[in-house]
Amino acid sequence: MRKVFIFALACSSLVGCGQPTDESLPRAGTTGQKDPSVVPTTMQHAAAGAAGTLPQARPTPPNTNTNTNAPSPPAAGSSAAVVMPSTAGASVGAAGAGGTAPTPTAAQPMQHTPGECNLHTKYASDELCILPPPPDKGFQLHIGPTNYDSPEAKYILAPGQELTSDFSSVSTNDSEIYFYVREYRMRLGAHHNIITSGGGGDSGLGQRIGTVNTLVEDYPKGGVIAPENKGVGIRMPAHTAINTSLHSINTSDKPQLREMWVNFWYRPAAEVTEPVKEVFSIAAMAGIAPKADVTTKGSCSVSGNGRMIWAYGHRHANTVSFTMWRARSGKKDLVYQGYSWEEPLVLDYSSTVTNPMPGESPNEGGWSGILDAKTGDQFMWECHVINQTNGTLNFTNNTYTGEMCILDAEMVGATCL
Repeated sequence: MRKVFIFALACSSLVGCGQPTDESLPRAGTTGQKDPSVVPTTMQHAAAGAAGTLPQARPTPPNTNTNTNAPSPPAAGSSAAVVMPSTAGASVGAAGAGGTAPTPTAAQPMQHTPGECNLHTKYASDELCILPPPPDKGFQLHIGPTNYDSPEAKYILAPGQELTSDFSSVSTNDSEIYFYVREYRMRLGAHHNIITSGGGGDSGLGQRIGTVNTLVEDYPKGGVIAPENKGVGIRMPAHTAINTSLHSINTSDKPQLREMWVNFWYRPAAEVTEPVKEVFSIAAMAGIAPKADVTTKGSCSVSGNGRMIWAYGHRHANTVSFTMWRARSGKKDLVYQGYSWEEPLVLDYSSTVTNPMPGESPNEGGWSGILDAKTGDQFMWECHVINQTNGTLNFTNNTYTGEMCILDAEMVGATCL
């Protein structure tokens, strides 16, 4: 695992790993192309306004295709637009900032109505826009155009295009805050985002404060904070630098708009007794030859006594399964079994959630209840990869021609490195 961690640090940004990410994809009806008329189940739920499940981590390791058009961060302490039709490209703020007329806000988390932003553009997924929290209860991060009639080029994804871009902003909170509940919405075509604050973090790649890889996700599941998690929170200092890495892939025959909204709801600092520790562990992966059938393995070692509160396995189109165990005193407990790379399973390990029982494909599932961890434990995972392409699969962000095998999770009371 030490070598894996060093590799992660060598890929210094969260955009890709030595490969361009603007990739032409096979068109509809050819090998490797999804039928654009078939909308994944999660996307169907999104269109219906369903709450989703959990934040799903989709790490985007570094890559040479950096985005030189990302908007500059607002100056510390300046007002920033909120998510409404006239929103700035990369913004984070509170409703009514800067002395403008108050912007409509969401009354409470997990209580949104499809179409509540009243957007009417020519692009898909207008109904997924959500209103921001009231300024004293949270903030919203928005990535998107300043003008829907004439969007900036960096927000347009052409048919068959795959692109990963970084967007910078600065939080507008004037004092230190804590948050826990997060709501994620992304337009059709978004594959994942990864939101990072500062430059440190347990992985050395910055502290991840949010991530998702389906169009509609909320965390914790159903907006219910389990009793054991009443003291859980994530700290954010005043005027924190925020980087958002957005990975988009257009498998349709029409241009798509790159846009996302994320609500962060505050928690009273006095209630936070258990700060979150991130887990971001990359399994070493050599080049996988065309048509090869291999299993890639990774592990991390637990330090401290605590619990894992959610987890998911990040992988791409040629991985047919992701499996994880907790190893303790010679015994291995299956805690995660996922098969779908497009709609990857994210499991909430809490007393209020019963996860599906794992089984043979397509029966995804894993551990139910609190998943405790203590010094000496290991979390071990593996990716079963069948290279369906005619090229070698390397560790890149490209969905169809690259692969990854990464454990992404959050823990309290312990770390796993």
